[in-house]
Amino acid sequence: MNMKRVLGFFAVLISAFLLVGITGASAAPKTVKISGKAFIFNHMDTYISGATIKVREFPKISATTDSLGDYVLTVPNDANVTPYILSGEGTLTKHAKADDSPTGTVQTHWNEIDLQTFHARGQDIVNANFQTPQDGEYAGLKAILSVPADENGRPQRCAIVTTASQRDVRDTSYQGYWENTPHGVEGATSVEYPALDGPIYFNALVIPDKTATATSGDGGIIWPIVPTGAYRVVTSSPTTRFASFLATCAPGRVINANPPWGAYELKPGEKPLAAGNVAANLVSAKVARKGKKKRVATIVLKSGEKIDATVALKTGASGSAKSVTLKPGTRKVTLGIGPKVKAKKAKVSVTLKDPSGVAFTTVKKITVPKLRSKHRQGN
Repeated sequence: MNMKRVLGFFAVLISAFLLVGITGASAAPKTVKISGKAFIFNHMDTYISGATIKVREFPKISATTDSLGDYVLTVPNDANVTPYILSGEGTLTKHAKADDSPTGTVQTHWNEIDLQTFHARGQDIVNANFQTPQDGEYAGLKAILSVPADENGRPQRCAIVTTASQRDVRDTSYQGYWENTPHGVEGATSVEYPALDGPIYFNALVIPDKTATATSGDGGIIWPIVPTGAYRVVTSSPTTRFASFLATCAPGRVINANPPWGAYELKPGEKPLAAGNVAANLVSAKVARKGKKKRVATIVLKSGEKIDATVALKTGASGSAKSVTLKPGTRKVTLGIGPKVKAKKAKVSVTLKDPSGVAFTTVKKITVPKLRSKHRQGN
């Protein structure tokens, strides 16, 4: 066999493997999609068509639900996003569970609802559904819970709602979700970080019951009067694990972290979906000279909730670390690099942990500039 041909063959083969490696290690996507269905609360057969869906953090992003109440939003990756549906009015079509065929129409008004705050991590967020109440249910809940309202009928403060939901309403179609309703988990309780004045649990008649100490088979949980702020809600029971979620409150908002998101059941050993935890990220990291003998690494972090952050810098054989607590907003963390460090490259490792205990680590390579020589310092 011709040796040149053999070597040429291996060269092509190696090049192919390298190409595959480069493709597989491509950068994270710039955007992800959030999709789901909008329907009338307590009327799963009534899809909300022609509704406007927006994002609190990115006012220019919006979508309109189609004839089946479905929507798709394209949002930035590695960012906090809180979708919400605007109030509206119109003639809506009712649908059969089996095949979505029309069964009638209803003229109604629906009310503005927020979802939980997600943090996109490179994967699309699916089944982010809106359960949106008509005026009757909306007014009824405000009356039962004595919720103070403004001149527009919105809560003067904020309300948070979720459902301790069974595992079988996830990883399924809307029809599968519908088929498995009711889907509450009995005996669950929730706590909030920072703490609130405790939730109210819905009883088996789907009515908020101030005497209840845990969820009924309905699974419903509500905090009717909540101050402005970001709240990580952690749900548990003696027999079931649940995912946590983040509610970002402001006056007038009603946040329904509804199934299959919110307080959804986790199988033994199952990890929560990444988009529901740690609403924070590493924005940037760089090193700059400070005077003649010092270099400083500046790491910028952005958070939508209270987060425990550990920032570590590895430069050759040496390193340093710092632990801080983030509040909602942007925070700079600095770490000094001594004059003896000769490394041209360094790694910044940032571990962010939310109050539920879930943590994510991001590693970023940075360049370390050389210190100016004595000759250049004198010029």
